[in-house]
Amino acid sequence: MKSKNLNGMAAGLGLIIALSFAGGQTRPTKLATPKTTMTDEAYKNIQVLKGVPADQLIPAMQFITYSLGVECSFCHVEGAPEKDDKKPKQTARKMMQMMFAINQENFERKREVTCYSCHHGSSHPVATPIIAEAGNQVAAGQVQEQEEDEHGPLPPDVPPAEQLFAKYLGALGGAPAIGKLSTRAEKGTINLGGRVFPVDIFSKVPDKRMSIIHLPNGDNTTAYDGNSGWTSAPNRPVHDLTAGEVTSSRAEVDLQLPLHIKQLFSELRPGKPEKIGDHDVYVVSGINTGEPPVKFYFDEHSGLLLRVLRYVDSPLGRNPTQTDYVDYRDQGGVKIPFQRIIARPGSRVTIQVEEAHDNVAVDDSKFARPADSPSPKTPSP
Repeated sequence: MKSKNLNGMAAGLGLIIALSFAGGQTRPTKLATPKTTMTDEAYKNIQVLKGVPADQLIPAMQFITYSLGVECSFCHVEGAPEKDDKKPKQTARKMMQMMFAINQENFERKREVTCYSCHHGSSHPVATPIIAEAGNQVAAGQVQEQEEDEHGPLPPDVPPAEQLFAKYLGALGGAPAIGKLSTRAEKGTINLGGRVFPVDIFSKVPDKRMSIIHLPNGDNTTAYDGNSGWTSAPNRPVHDLTAGEVTSSRAEVDLQLPLHIKQLFSELRPGKPEKIGDHDVYVVSGINTGEPPVKFYFDEHSGLLLRVLRYVDSPLGRNPTQTDYVDYRDQGGVKIPFQRIIARPGSRVTIQVEEAHDNVAVDDSKFARPADSPSPKTPSP
């Protein structure tokens, strides 16, 4: 893999890593919104997604790449994304307008139809039903998105959500042990497309997290402080995380999650039991008004958290991130998952932790954002 492609993969996956580990915070204050910059103010040649907050444009573009299984260059001219030279870009604009019209005219403006409804990961929708191979199954996480009101009647023996989080707290080591956590320093490896690189992760209560992927030509770094976040890669400008990314990640960056769960979500709603591999799991959705739900999957027997499924909203649809927690080990009286599998549509990375140390010295300056640098204009849908 060429270093340029590796940098791009690491830049995107580094963001996933930083937003996908158990870190530390109580519920943060709402992000400050002095004046919202719109897409047509921040980007060139915006024609369809006008009047949308600028920080929602990149998640919208990500939703298109996930839905069609393509890269940005499928529609955009590399280095000049504002240009209209490519026919797929013109088609994408028409398709977005069609999608908005279908939802407005048939579903009371609710986002029932998205790009994925027809494309299912293909650049061209298939008109004829496909006969699947025997045993072929949809990949985990792709059909698990459910709206908050679609759970249906539950089996009578499903425990209350609060009871499941209490069992999780006990399985991790109990309230006294979790309450004493202040920092965590982890060292391990990350598998990026078959290549393995060193990675360091630092967490600090209440809301700081940093991951550093050590690439051959420099470090890919992502940091998060509860109210904002940023990521950087060799020879690339610092990129600020969107408000949606920050909001989506809150539960996964909390070292003391089971202690703070009621502060993070206004409602905890149990769902129908499911299976992850050979594990029977209970499912709980964490819900806040106006935000996509976060789904927690607990092993029915051990009570440990096996999976978190969360979303970043965009004007076109929800972008999912699924994190599986594997290989729990006792570390000074607290159980830690030594393997994490982080997946988005089209990408999957594995973190293998080799060392983990709690309550070590981690200075606040480590999480400081680098100086601003000019950011190139990006897409123009």
